[in-house]
Amino acid sequence: MPRTTRKTSTCQTKGDRPKIDPAQAITDEIIALLEAGTVPWQQPWFSAGAPLRHEGTPYKGINAFLLGLRAGAAGYSSPYWLSFKQSADLGGRVRKGERSSLVVYYGTGRTKDTDRSDADPAGGRSRSDDVGGEGATEGGTYRFLKSYRVFNADQIEGLDAQFHPEPTDHEAGPDHLPQWQRFFDAIGRSSGIATTFGGDSACYTPSLDAVSMPRIQRFVSAGQFYSTWWHELTHATKAPSRLDRSFGTSTFGNEAYAREEIVAGLSQCLADQLMGFGTEHIDNHAAYIESWLSVLRGDRRFLFAAAAHAQRAVDWLVAAAEKGGVRLYDEKTREQEMHHEAA
Repeated sequence: MPRTTRKTSTCQTKGDRPKIDPAQAITDEIIALLEAGTVPWQQPWFSAGAPLRHEGTPYKGINAFLLGLRAGAAGYSSPYWLSFKQSADLGGRVRKGERSSLVVYYGTGRTKDTDRSDADPAGGRSRSDDVGGEGATEGGTYRFLKSYRVFNADQIEGLDAQFHPEPTDHEAGPDHLPQWQRFFDAIGRSSGIATTFGGDSACYTPSLDAVSMPRIQRFVSAGQFYSTWWHELTHATKAPSRLDRSFGTSTFGNEAYAREEIVAGLSQCLADQLMGFGTEHIDNHAAYIESWLSVLRGDRRFLFAAAAHAQRAVDWLVAAAEKGGVRLYDEKTREQEMHHEAA
């Protein structure tokens, strides 16, 4: 009797599929842009604004940075991002050939023989998209990084008009913007961080706990002025009496300095989204880019930790302004009303 050879299946099971490491994938994307000489945060985010989930909740931390980056690179004007299922549930249809964007979140697991839980990606809500760390255990639990994919509303047909709000024109001259001047003055009043104006450099001096800024007339636009001011205020939040953020002894150009600059740069991007300013002004000097590369090549997860630090700085400064008597969203509303009146 002839011997029968049993055919071996070449089908790949779900368990055999190579797992995507979201942290590595995202870090590789940023490194590739930097190596090409492109500053990834230098994008025209005027119209899209802060990235929003389908129900209007803003993304934070690394997701806000990444989705803002992708919106700028693709020219999206809508701030809304939806999963494929959310789009379908709302009567939308993702256009054929459109590429999705990665969103990350942290799940929570328990050690062996205990249950595991995480945020529901189909719901579009990340339990902790502004937290930067995984693997820590507490009370028998651990955290792990997961991901899902979303599409910008501009990639979807059939959505309600609310997902395509009219962009606001933020073109400003080199004059103070009253609504944002009030906001920054309130931060200074409540935080004790003094800002002096004059000279030709912007910096934070820890020994004086003070920020130095060129006068607004030295800047191309008011948005550039306030965004740069925010960058320096972010450095001030590292003080032990505030967020107590340290990456070691910092001297110009070393790794600790580069890590702090990454945090301040991300914080600046997040604030620019909130205030509606562009980010084309952030330093793209070759040495600055190389400092980012040296850190990201050596630590694929630092971008996530930096985004978490940046979000904490944003939250701290927004809270400081509110303590000083000015709420961010009141100023945004006032700016929108002024824009409509001018129109």
